[in-house]
Amino acid sequence: MPSNRQPLLFGHNFYRLKSVKASAQNCINFYSEKEPEDSKTPLVIYGVPGLKQVYAVGTGPIRGGHVMNGILYVVSGNGIYSITSSGVVTALGSGISGSNIVNMADNGTQVGIVNGFAGYIYDLSTGFQQITDPNFYPANTITYFDGYFIFDKIGSNTFFYSNLNNGLVYGGLDYDSATVDSSFIVGIVNQQQNLLIFKQDMIETWYDTGANDNPFSRYNGATIERGCASALSIFKEDNSVFFLGNDRIAYRLDPPFPRRISTPAIEQEWQTYATVSDCQCFSITFDGHKFLIWNFATANKTWAFDIETNMWHERISYSATAQSQGRWRGNCSFSFGNQTLIGDGLTNQIGVFSSSVYDEYGNPIVGQITSPPLKSNRNAIIVNSIELDCQVGVGLIGGQGADPQMVLDWSKDGGYTWSAQQRWKSLGKIGEYLTRLRWTKFGQARQWVFRVTISDPVRRTIIGAFIEAEECDL
Repeated sequence: MPSNRQPLLFGHNFYRLKSVKASAQNCINFYSEKEPEDSKTPLVIYGVPGLKQVYAVGTGPIRGGHVMNGILYVVSGNGIYSITSSGVVTALGSGISGSNIVNMADNGTQVGIVNGFAGYIYDLSTGFQQITDPNFYPANTITYFDGYFIFDKIGSNTFFYSNLNNGLVYGGLDYDSATVDSSFIVGIVNQQQNLLIFKQDMIETWYDTGANDNPFSRYNGATIERGCASALSIFKEDNSVFFLGNDRIAYRLDPPFPRRISTPAIEQEWQTYATVSDCQCFSITFDGHKFLIWNFATANKTWAFDIETNMWHERISYSATAQSQGRWRGNCSFSFGNQTLIGDGLTNQIGVFSSSVYDEYGNPIVGQITSPPLKSNRNAIIVNSIELDCQVGVGLIGGQGADPQMVLDWSKDGGYTWSAQQRWKSLGKIGEYLTRLRWTKFGQARQWVFRVTISDPVRRTIIGAFIEAEECDL
């Protein structure tokens, strides 16, 4: 075929299959945004925002946070701290065991905390203490419902609840069993005045009858036949509940049915993990997007789902020397002071996304996107040039990023092996708005995959890509 110029897709979404030759498409530290119909392109790719510190709390890591009556309560290391709207940080107590994520809820005067081993209460009147009532049991989740703290009892089909408006006292008969099937309870959540009991093999729906004794009862016929794989994957957002299913598929629960939101590519990736019981989900709102963050602790991986576009991308944090840390450093999130705050999993920092910051607390953000395969009926394709349509002239005044560079490399075998990262092009020094990113003379192959990488701390916006290529009968 004669040489022609045509659009070249890049990784708007993660879609890397177990057979990379079928699809090696990746999207790391980039996300896509849908544009209006009359825009230059239907999808624009943006670099993820940077992180800047808002608070430093305790010793770290930040394990969870919860807002009660306009005060933010944060678990950092083994301590609990309060943060006022004016930014005053106060230590309230210590002794919260472990370093894992905690689950928190409040009843208006008490903040309850569970970590899978023990329970704790911060009371506005009496302060912080561990729950020592003999009728309290280790729990992974805590929720508040009509004056009660309610918990899953680990390793059983039982959930139990506190005295009315008192998270320190528990009655020996204040429990119920979810017995539609024999599987154990994984976690619980209060969703729109329904108590959702997530079990290993199904979800039961309960409600408050208003009775003084045994106030909770099951809705008969409202059971959902899909189990949950991880207690901390159960998360409320966008007027719904999201969770990781026992089939390692991510779901959005739109009663009466769970709706699958993960893709075959994501699911194939998750199937390779040794365990998913430590998956933890939380949300971050930024520039009109709601991202659900899925952290897998043992696998050391982080995936982000954009509720607005239904697209997935991978998040990776890097050290100061640009060495991959595996997962993203964000550990949890909470809305406070009209912004979404992000607790750090590596330090004691609480930060916020910023569109004018292009690093994470001074560490670089390495962004990378990979194209779908370019092929033509097994015929050889000669690639003459590739051009990226980017926001240019984004260089900084000085230092790294003054003349920001983007590198293109490629694979001729479907994504198994790659060329050397040696073809650098400038995004333009500050004000150089006519800069072009164009690469030429690639040679020929039967299947091409292209990859773009950037690490300089500048704005990253890819509007489109174009390729000039010709087919030859070889």
